[in-house]
Amino acid sequence: MPTTPVDDKGSVLYYEDSGVPTGSSDYITIVLVHGTCFHSAIYRTLIPYASARNLRLVLLNLRDYPGSTPYSEEDVEDIRGPSVEAQSRALQNRGLEIATFLRCFIETQSIPPINETASSEKLSGGLSLLSWSGGNTPTVAMFAHANQIPEEMRCLFDKYLRSFILYDPSSFVVGQPAPAGLSTLRRNPSAPAEVQVAEFAVSVSSYYPPIALPDVIDPPPTYDPPRRAMHESADEVDPKHTPTTSRMTPEVLRSVTHPVIFEQNQHLTWAINRDVCKANLLRALYDCRFDDGSGMMKAVWPALKVHVVWCNMTVGDCAWAAAVIRARYSGATPEHRRPLKFHKLGGANHFVSSDSDITSGKYHPVFSDHYLAVNLGPFGRDLISDPISSLFLSYPTQ
Repeated sequence: MPTTPVDDKGSVLYYEDSGVPTGSSDYITIVLVHGTCFHSAIYRTLIPYASARNLRLVLLNLRDYPGSTPYSEEDVEDIRGPSVEAQSRALQNRGLEIATFLRCFIETQSIPPINETASSEKLSGGLSLLSWSGGNTPTVAMFAHANQIPEEMRCLFDKYLRSFILYDPSSFVVGQPAPAGLSTLRRNPSAPAEVQVAEFAVSVSSYYPPIALPDVIDPPPTYDPPRRAMHESADEVDPKHTPTTSRMTPEVLRSVTHPVIFEQNQHLTWAINRDVCKANLLRALYDCRFDDGSGMMKAVWPALKVHVVWCNMTVGDCAWAAAVIRARYSGATPEHRRPLKFHKLGGANHFVSSDSDITSGKYHPVFSDHYLAVNLGPFGRDLISDPISSLFLSYPTQ
């Protein structure tokens, strides 16, 4: 069971690795970070398709998930707070653990660095970090506290870190809850963990009516009547719009979820002061400058490409997160913010990366070259050399 040490206390992170694509020396590595309750096994159906797209996929389990080190009592107390400083330290530590993992993987696996050939603008090699849903909380914290990463490691990432991809982030990540009528997540901390998993899984994997991101978030728009899952409608629903997890066998659902997280620690995490998350997002995306110790503000990885991928039939909390990021980013000072682009996946729910024939272990051809040939819109032209395009090719994008 492969693990990597990520601090000086013996903590490790578990990962699975698709391996080096056959015969390749210029492949792109993508580290995939899971969301809440669903651990990295949710990505396993991607592995058979990686090599043909010259990708190496690394499926990473965060702390407190299978194979990785559980939270210590000290970790739990920091999350619990009540001081904002302790909670900020907790998220900072999670982010630094991811940074340490990336450094170790780069060095021990000798992955190819970013390279731009003279005959093409296409970049090869390097590493992209993709996080899904609530998994964006620790990855955002990594970029928010980039000044705490050792200088040697920051210089290493200059040569390897291609992009940061926020895949359907949750409203917790942006520190601003979705307005009434839009939020539909079911949280029932008093229920047994297995019941919580079942209820949570249905709510996050449902299909909801297509939504357009609001242009104004202050004050938040009103959603009346409330936006409800399509399968809860009195009208007949297309079977493909039933919740993804309802089409999983019980065995498959158990293989990709971690109920223990709902016994305490996930609820403590959700109770973290939202100002901590807001501050992290500000430093990660909207103003990436830090005091370099001389009183001067210096940007860390200012050219790093950031992509926000959102699904227009996702749960309302995630659609709201995309709206908040877009609004806050548009109001940020252009010369201080990171290069960021938004991409809508049309007709996709929150489980776009695994919503296909998952009950039988099959997967749709997300790495389709036909899609690139037929649908090279702005999204395709911009991302043809970025690994994000290879993960979501079977869905209409804007």
